Amino acid sequence: MKKIAVFIVALLSLLQVHAQDDLDLAVMLQKTPDSNQIFKSDDYYTWCSSVIKGEDGKYHMLYSRWPHGKRSLSGDSMNYIFDGFSGWLRYSEIAYATADKLESPYHYVKTILKGTGDNDVWDRFTMHNPQIRKFGKYYYLYYISNSFDSSFSLPGKPRDEKWMHWLQYNCTQKVGVLKAASLKDLINGKFEKSAQPIMQADSEHSFEVTTNPSVTQGPDGKFYMMYKSRKPNVGNMTMWMAVCDRPDGVFKTISEVFTKPEMACEDPCLWYDHKRKRFYAAVKYYSNAKVLAPDFGDLVLITSEDGRVWTPAAHSLISLKELQLKGQQQIHLAHLERPFVFTDNNGQPKALFAAASIEEPSKGDVAKPAPAFNTFNVSFLIK
Repeated sequence: MKKIAVFIVALLSLLQVHAQDDLDLAVMLQKTPDSNQIFKSDDYYTWCSSVIKGEDGKYHMLYSRWPHGKRSLSGDSMNYIFDGFSGWLRYSEIAYATADKLESPYHYVKTILKGTGDNDVWDRFTMHNPQIRKFGKYYYLYYISNSFDSSFSLPGKPRDEKWMHWLQYNCTQKVGVLKAASLKDLINGKFEKSAQPIMQADSEHSFEVTTNPSVTQGPDGKFYMMYKSRKPNVGNMTMWMAVCDRPDGVFKTISEVFTKPEMACEDPCLWYDHKRKRFYAAVKYYSNAKVLAPDFGDLVLITSEDGRVWTPAAHSLISLKELQLKGQQQIHLAHLERPFVFTDNNGQPKALFAAASIEEPSKGDVAKPAPAFNTFNVSFLIK
């Protein structure tokens, strides 16, 4: 009888944990957004949105953008590798838009952060992957940037010259943060900017690159960051967890999110759900293994009780790479990524934002891509 009682207690405990993990964003998403929920520009690639509600009751979007077209040499004889869509690695800037409603329509206001090319700073060129958060009385804007390391090389056989030049920019990507007392201050340049990165590869756990930062506060009061990096001799990128006592301090890596290639993901948006008492992250599935979702590039949901050990959520699929606007036919997308989940103060999802394109943007006209080759941010309300 004692063994039976122990078994029942264990089973009830498992059922309780499972019951807490009942978030099903695929069911909750508004599947057919209005055309106003598409945010784009005719002159810029539009990517990487994050949104926060301001003191004024309006909604404020920080996002990445970079101009169409061919690049001038600008002191770099191989600068042509950044033509068109590839320009994100050197020419992305963080721009600002506002809306009266959470889902739309958003209107561009100004660019707030742009690379200066200054040789003496770590964030010399691109400004990318913005994520806006408020912790306590302050606003924090996390972002990535890079410089250039002409000495960077990879061991082994000789590499293509263009690819190596790309890596000499790519493998200097690090994470920084802006801190401001108000959104108005942040937008108007009255902020503290980290003089040094708050996350960079340590060559012990993570290597070469740190990107895709997403930060939330856990129930223990600490601040958790999920980010993407690389491992030696591993084909896929990996995601890591880091922690810090302050939202703008130097984060310390504590665990790897997934270790198996069939679970590879990127582009995390991390939050803590106070109702379900667990962390969640919306991510892009970076595998063809069909474990978390039917196809490479679908949006999926992963979860953790402690912020260290991660598993697929009970309802792991968020969205296929599809889009159907009201009154229009469903279309397959080349990209649906960089998910951002807007939540209320209790960690309950209210909207999903994602970057998208209909056709592969790197194959379109770099001067002025046709609509199907341009990029845009799309918003979905969550019921």
